[in-house]
Amino acid sequence: MVLDQGVLTTVDACEGNGEIIIKINGKTNNLNFPLEDSITYKTLDLLKKHFSEEIGWNQIKIIVNHQINIPIESGFGASAGFALGTSIGLSKLLKLPLTFNQAAAVAHNAEVDLKTGMGDVMGSVIGGFPVRIEPGAPGYGKADKLLDGRERDSNDDDEEGLFVISKSLGTIETASVLTDPDMTHKVNSVARDMLQKLLLNPQVTNFMDLSLEFAQKTGLIDPEVMEIVNVLKDETLGASMAMLGKTAFAISDTPDNSVEGSIVARVDHCGCRIV
Repeated sequence: MVLDQGVLTTVDACEGNGEIIIKINGKTNNLNFPLEDSITYKTLDLLKKHFSEEIGWNQIKIIVNHQINIPIESGFGASAGFALGTSIGLSKLLKLPLTFNQAAAVAHNAEVDLKTGMGDVMGSVIGGFPVRIEPGAPGYGKADKLLDGRERDSNDDDEEGLFVISKSLGTIETASVLTDPDMTHKVNSVARDMLQKLLLNPQVTNFMDLSLEFAQKTGLIDPEVMEIVNVLKDETLGASMAMLGKTAFAISDTPDNSVEGSIVARVDHCGCRIV
């Protein structure tokens, strides 16, 4: 599902010599890997290759700043937010000949290339409770969304709308799973079965039950996360493990829960947008 918390990206370009500056919460040099390996840089690189003749990339300086209020590498889809904000923001700023979905497709391809995610971009664009039916980027893949009966305008402060309660215990490197052939085969096999069951009963509670079944059948969930899931299951509409991260999450009618240090957000039905 898509949360009303996540990544807000601002992009700026000025005269320069091709320099790229990437900031997270206003700070540079806080990446644990080379700049070239970041999803933001990869997204920029794809745009530069697509429009190598239209834009004088060596004559401008690009600054990308991601404001983020969710954990990274914990199953919240932060990399998809980074990629989408970069691609859509820069496309709008430089007036690149791309539609919204086409710019989002660049973000999707960057995620696939780096194996930081395989479908989060599509879900982030759709909003709410996306159901990815056939793989592919926005405009190419096939997706739908669940109706939870509690849709809420993102500008409303009323008490309507479902809450998402989560507790992160650490990180899982998505690429470590997506590059494992045996695990990838198992994930795809289980996922196909879960998708068919969800489409037969497209309800949020069934989605949560199937999500937990998926986590258990693939062996991705560990006892520590399962312990929190069990607590949240008794207090909410359902709980499971975020993919891919060492994070437990639950859907609830209320923000109240007994998990210390939990993050509480709302389901956002609008998805990725320009503000």
